[in-house]
Amino acid sequence: HTRYWRDWSSDVCSSDLSLCFALAIAISGAAFAQDSLATASVRPAASEADGSYCRGGPDTANPENFKCRDAPLMLLICLAYQVQYYQVSGPRWLEEGGYDIDATVPARVTRAQFLLMFQNLLASRFHLALHHASKEGTVFVLGLAKGGMKMQRNEAGAPSFDVTTKEENVVVTGKTQPISALVGFLSLKMDASGPVIDETGLTGEYNFTLEYTPAEILAGARYKISLSDALQTQLGLKLENKRGPIDVLQIDYAEKK
Repeated sequence: HTRYWRDWSSDVCSSDLSLCFALAIAISGAAFAQDSLATASVRPAASEADGSYCRGGPDTANPENFKCRDAPLMLLICLAYQVQYYQVSGPRWLEEGGYDIDATVPARVTRAQFLLMFQNLLASRFHLALHHASKEGTVFVLGLAKGGMKMQRNEAGAPSFDVTTKEENVVVTGKTQPISALVGFLSLKMDASGPVIDETGLTGEYNFTLEYTPAEILAGARYKISLSDALQTQLGLKLENKRGPIDVLQIDYAEKK
């Protein structure tokens, strides 16, 4: 193994990979989770897969099998600790190369227990050591635009959340969804910049349709509307950025397999 000590820049890393929403990790069941993935296979990726991914585990269609293909250590850390890329401060090589993982997950394991198992697996195989820290950065605040909210309240229908495309635009359709679902989507869109904080004060569940033009093609699009303008005109919401504290994971030590 090649050893890497904490001698790198403390800049927060970023990536285009969309990852899961930030969630709190329960610590109960830690003793049970300690060695439950000890027999997992972790190895450098044999070849480049069709994108980096991890699939399976609790709350999925394949709860007792978990696998990753060509997943950089940065992605594994973000999944295990349920953070986004801008929240990890570590060496550049965390985003380089990839690993294949095949693991059998014990039956009836909760997602919180599985995340503890995943963290212990990274500590065991990569000798990963880290700590939480706070860093000043950009945060995005979602609030009510002038004129008020334009979404329709609906707490009776079947919930759904879909993201599709319409010509050059992205269409986000929510049915019977809390505002946190929209905040989570926006957090993924801002994943290289900073977190999205809900200051709308909205409670309950809503129906909404948001159609916008991705920033990377906005200049050349025929029918264009920015995400910020779409939020304001279609949903009655505004997204503003400001400086504020961001919780980050500082990598203290890791080994490259």
